[in-house]
Amino acid sequence: MKKYILSSNLIGLSFLASAYLFAYPASSPQRSIPNVEQGGVVRWAGDCVRCSMGNKHWRALDGNCYFPVDMAKSIGVYPVYRWNKQGHRQKRYIDVVKREFIREDFKDFPKTEYVDVSPRNIARVRREQSQVMPLFRRETKADFDLPLGAPASSMPKAENNFGAFRTFNGKPRNRHTGVDYPIAEGQPVLSLAPGRVVLVGDHFFGGKSVYVDHGDGLVAMYLHLNSFAVVKGDRVKKGQKLGEVGATGRATGPHLHLGVRWHNSRIDPSALLAAPGSLPQLQ
Repeated sequence: MKKYILSSNLIGLSFLASAYLFAYPASSPQRSIPNVEQGGVVRWAGDCVRCSMGNKHWRALDGNCYFPVDMAKSIGVYPVYRWNKQGHRQKRYIDVVKREFIREDFKDFPKTEYVDVSPRNIARVRREQSQVMPLFRRETKADFDLPLGAPASSMPKAENNFGAFRTFNGKPRNRHTGVDYPIAEGQPVLSLAPGRVVLVGDHFFGGKSVYVDHGDGLVAMYLHLNSFAVVKGDRVKKGQKLGEVGATGRATGPHLHLGVRWHNSRIDPSALLAAPGSLPQLQ
């Protein structure tokens, strides 16, 4: 009986070992799986040329693969891939975990036209979105490195409202997809990195807005400005003035709304303002 039990255990162990080898071939061994919160970024450093997650592929940045995780991505474990200079594909996994997004309630918001939006303004918003959304699908050559530069010369602590669930006068509205910096009105707004200005406009919700394509699918948006210092098509340098802080559009007061999309994923801009080594790392 003991021999039978031992044999059964060995068979079970053999099966598990075979399953492990099948799931994680020797050419791509399983390593520790890093946790990344919704809206975060994972870094895979090394001899990278190309990266992939889901059905998207993109070029590596300075030999590193970065995997941006959208703020609304479902919780779970996802495979990611990279190709090295020798043409070999490697596979790892990242574990997307829940981020605790705050709730913001703006009571007695005076700009009621931004709460009960008229059909005319709804049509305006749709026209503006038809201009903005294609920008996030651009995949031009990278024109930046990490970390990105600061969007203002004097940087106050950002409000912890990335991804916030919001209500205005008690009515739920769209989530907040950027970070707000309480910078005084009239202060210069600076470009995070070199790039090309792909849109300048006075939008209903975003107010006076500047969108800059920094390449590699990274687009930064600077909203609620009170003036512009650039026009569409301009090439800008890192730290160049784009405009000045204001309170245009659906804003509760003067501040800079900084938003970032990378490979069309809505991510917390602060992840790219810190040193790359501080990001969750794949080995």
